Amino acid sequence: MTVYGGFPGVKVQTVGGGITAIEIGSEEKIVLFGRGEGGSASVNSPTQIQARREADDAFGEDSELSTAMKLALANGANISYLYGVQAEMLGAGWPIDTVEDTSTETYSGSAADVLQNFPIVEEDGYLVVEDTIDGVEMSINFVYEDTVPAPTEENSININPITGEWAADSSSDYDFYYNYLDWAAAFNAADNVVNEDETGLYVALSEAETVAATLSGKVTELRGEYQLVNGIAAAQPNATKVIDPGEETERSYAGFETGSYEDSIDDDAQFLAAPVRLERSEKTALGSIAGLFGGSDITEPIYNDTINIGGGDLEEQFNRTDAQNMRGNEVIPLRQAGSVRVKGNLSTSTETDWERDFWRRRIVDRVILIGKAIGDAIIGRINDEQTRTDAQRAIEFELQSLADDRLIKDNTGDEQNFFVEVYESATDPDEVKIDVGVTPQGIVKRVDETITINT
Repeated sequence: MTVYGGFPGVKVQTVGGGITAIEIGSEEKIVLFGRGEGGSASVNSPTQIQARREADDAFGEDSELSTAMKLALANGANISYLYGVQAEMLGAGWPIDTVEDTSTETYSGSAADVLQNFPIVEEDGYLVVEDTIDGVEMSINFVYEDTVPAPTEENSININPITGEWAADSSSDYDFYYNYLDWAAAFNAADNVVNEDETGLYVALSEAETVAATLSGKVTELRGEYQLVNGIAAAQPNATKVIDPGEETERSYAGFETGSYEDSIDDDAQFLAAPVRLERSEKTALGSIAGLFGGSDITEPIYNDTINIGGGDLEEQFNRTDAQNMRGNEVIPLRQAGSVRVKGNLSTSTETDWERDFWRRRIVDRVILIGKAIGDAIIGRINDEQTRTDAQRAIEFELQSLADDRLIKDNTGDEQNFFVEVYESATDPDEVKIDVGVTPQGIVKRVDETITINT
């Protein structure tokens, strides 16, 4: 039977050149990337905490990153394998002083354009725009449409903080004082957290498609080195939703028109979720999703599970049609009816040969590492039939154990669902080739029923 261990990845024990034991890790290393505010942790430095209360000390009280760390722990993350990386904030700094500070960007004779650096920090106090001709500070409205409309109010400007697109009420000269995060540097800083032959989750606390694309590239790079990371980020909002229009309580937030949603992310190791914003906040439920995905037992699929988002509500409430629309675009929808449930588990991949949900991805990643670990274990041995047969049998034994645990499909009399072939390279007598194929099990996601009531 399969031997599971409390670690990420796969381990092989050898004695005298022979393979004696294989353990499959049931844990995931979780790395959260986001913005901190004045904590003890250095920027671009993977940081662990020893207790939940230390999150505020490390990353700043109630900051985006400290909140996500606490939510991850509340949803099952193993604190021994949880890391936070505080991305470096660049730009005008905080608090902004338009007299002393240098503007981040300037525009002359413009009524609309796109900022060079985006997404920008959306929180109050981190953005100021001045009309330098009229000498006035502009009133800023955050909007989230793909095409930003021009405002009608005088001395005002609409800005999409996720895409950097802006439109002012009139053409003039503008100084922009804003801040943004260096996401690529933060991702690079964690290269040595998930080691070769280990598995993990990289979670970008961002709703920007550009950040998700950068994360996808980093995930692909690491997976090529057998650092089997999966990426999680938020889907990008495409609409400005208004609550209580015309009332004193009127406010707007980043939302979705799910019928017109689309993105360009296509990666079987990258997952997007929506809606993730917490009510009246720029913070998100991504930490909760990270805890659920990384803290769940490897033998248990994730679908329709509840998450703890800290006691509040999601800003936007998806209905059934919204959830279906987002699943149709390879986005994992969240729905709230009292508790918040994760109503999907598919990656952003559009491949159709097998369904790339998170559970199958975890199992297939372990299969990949089983083959690699056993291949590494025979390096240095004589390349003969006995060595190759020993390796093949060891891999077959582990796959059969996974099939016995109902994690992959078993072979039947007329159907081959997994196979292993270990053979000498035709071009290099010092090289052994290992081919492994498996068919992951499916997950019940819907039960159709017909009920007849005799009256």
